[in-house]
Amino acid sequence: MSTETTATAGEQNDEQSQETKSEFEAITSQEDFDKAIQTRIARERAKFADYDDVKAKADKLTVIEDENKTEAQKQSDRLAEIERENAELKSGKLRADVAEAKSDPTKGIVIPASMLTGTTKEELEASADALIKFKGKQQAPRLHIPNEGNSPTNTSNPSDDFAEFLNTQLGQQSA
Repeated sequence: MSTETTATAGEQNDEQSQETKSEFEAITSQEDFDKAIQTRIARERAKFADYDDVKAKADKLTVIEDENKTEAQKQSDRLAEIERENAELKSGKLRADVAEAKSDPTKGIVIPASMLTGTTKEELEASADALIKFKGKQQAPRLHIPNEGNSPTNTSNPSDDFAEFLNTQLGQQSA
């Protein structure tokens, strides 16, 4: 009996696909294309036509839930938020302290606190040590003076240069 049902279902699918193939019409003009697109857009918009109503109901439910909270629940929520902020501030302070302790600007070692990972002091120190090791041994920054220690290559006399300049300028004016 299941083979008969399967055969019947298969025949129906074949018939539907043949009907679909015979009903298909190629879009040959921009106007036909625009109509097809507008129809598709209208179907999609119809699916979400009640979005504003659903959103308004959800907002109303949120207000009702907030009103129904007891004072103890509100205080509990506020306390949880304060504890979370406190933990973030402590973590940031600990990161900054470890970064400052491990940094040594005279040796060229500066560790940004934002680069440290971990939650405990030991984890942060290990992270700082890993960053220092990764960066490698640094040399203290040196000043660079261009041509330091080099002799000047021009051995001409400045008075000769000036005389040559004047002759060139006077020669150009007279010419």
